[in-house]
Amino acid sequence: MTAEFAVGIPAVLLLLGAILTAAAAGIAQVRAEEAVRAAAREVARGESPAVVALTVQRMAGDGAKHVISSAPQSVTVTVRLPVPGPLAAAGLAATASAVLPVEAPS
Repeated sequence: MTAEFAVGIPAVLLLLGAILTAAAAGIAQVRAEEAVRAAAREVARGESPAVVALTVQRMAGDGAKHVISSAPQSVTVTVRLPVPGPLAAAGLAATASAVLPVEAPS
């Protein structure tokens, strides 16, 4: 084994870890965006908070947290999803928000 090979293997493993972490972050961001869109639609239609929470958990996963805030004419939903992997301990998370107008009852 040469010295170059011994130095190269950790560098390749570090690069692979960075690529996999970036992929996990991208997937978590897409999941958070899909969950926040669905949750905002449900809140705007007047669904209960329990139904909204179930939707967020179903679409984003068990670690997802959501916050609902409403104004007179609109509702804002924010979803935060921790990115799995070695950087989860560092607090890396995907966050998405959606604002929709509140639908009038029919």
